[in-house]
Amino acid sequence: MTRLRTTASRLVRDESAATATEFGLVCFAFIVMLLAVIDMGRLGWTINTAKTATREGARLAVVSPMVSTYMAGYDGTATYGGGGTVPDMAFSCTGSNTTCTQTQGSGGSPGFDNTTFTAVLNKMQAYQPDITAADVTITYRHVGIGKVGNPYAPDMEPLVSVSVANLTFQSVALQIFGVAPFNLPTMTSTLSGESLS
Repeated sequence: MTRLRTTASRLVRDESAATATEFGLVCFAFIVMLLAVIDMGRLGWTINTAKTATREGARLAVVSPMVSTYMAGYDGTATYGGGGTVPDMAFSCTGSNTTCTQTQGSGGSPGFDNTTFTAVLNKMQAYQPDITAADVTITYRHVGIGKVGNPYAPDMEPLVSVSVANLTFQSVALQIFGVAPFNLPTMTSTLSGESLS
């Protein structure tokens, strides 16, 4: 009994493992904070890369044939007899179903130029490889710019917007605690289509 009491009192006074325990707790907190700082940098990098991808996609889209073949081939001369204002209209083209949808105004079949869409997608994927065709939307919105009967360019000079959506980000620090990846906001860049071919 005396021996058991002596061993118990020695264990109570022994502090050799306290330092290792404290180090373990501090080290865990430090590693989580370090991963959080790295994640913030990764998140900033991912958002910046997605924005750059949309900017480069928009730059290519405004010097390429329009994805909406109806808008590209619109003949204002036939409609207005050589003068007049082209009505406001907009087409939104996405690679999820390789279709364009008219979102403003009325007209014929929107059409879909897969060559231009694929070129824009490839340009964007050079910056952000995990972008898919379903994530990209190219919108052409005519706002009154252009000249009916222009023999060198389309009758419309729409605003061209390139958007990327559905990108996700997985935080390493939050993954430790079971947090699932989250969606990033939709990134959009818009330029005037003055040089559409």
